[in-house]
Amino acid sequence: MQQDLKTSGLYDRDFYSWSRQQTEALRLRDFHAIDWDNLIEEIEGLGKAARSNWEAFCSRVIEHMLKIEHCREAADQDLKHWMREVLNFRRQTAKLIEENPGLKGSYPEMLAGAWKYGRDYACQRLAEYDKDNNLQTTWKKALRERSRALPAQCPYRLEDLTAFDPRRDRMPRADLWPPSVARVLNARIDAGLSVR
Repeated sequence: MQQDLKTSGLYDRDFYSWSRQQTEALRLRDFHAIDWDNLIEEIEGLGKAARSNWEAFCSRVIEHMLKIEHCREAADQDLKHWMREVLNFRRQTAKLIEENPGLKGSYPEMLAGAWKYGRDYACQRLAEYDKDNNLQTTWKKALRERSRALPAQCPYRLEDLTAFDPRRDRMPRADLWPPSVARVLNARIDAGLSVR
């Protein structure tokens, strides 16, 4: 099928105008005016973005849970802040699943990606924390030590990270935490949390 060069070039020059033009062509069922290659790529990109967003939110849950569990010298206000962040990112993951139930079939792959980045973020943040609190250590040394100290495999189940079962819950439960994280929070800030 021959692509109108004007339509194809518009995609690169003015995406907003291209998207309006394509929307109108679809409404009118004017299939000859559709920029099929770019439209297919954009629709595919929307699906990838939903998955990528879920992984990003879940990686932040992992990052903050690891910080709670492994930063023994953190102040209570840091723990409370990290706890609030976990709850916020859990809500975001739940919203994405509610809006995109097809993501459920991709949990194992998404969780693997989330673990990789969440662990890396936690290592970096904890190394920064160590460096700020011990002027005699270098950031690289602190990063190596934290990388060795954090688990190599994800210690959390999906249910620990999301605290959300779409068949039962409308929103993530604020009182459910993995045992290792709940122990720290309960001992340090008397949070009274339940474990799954």
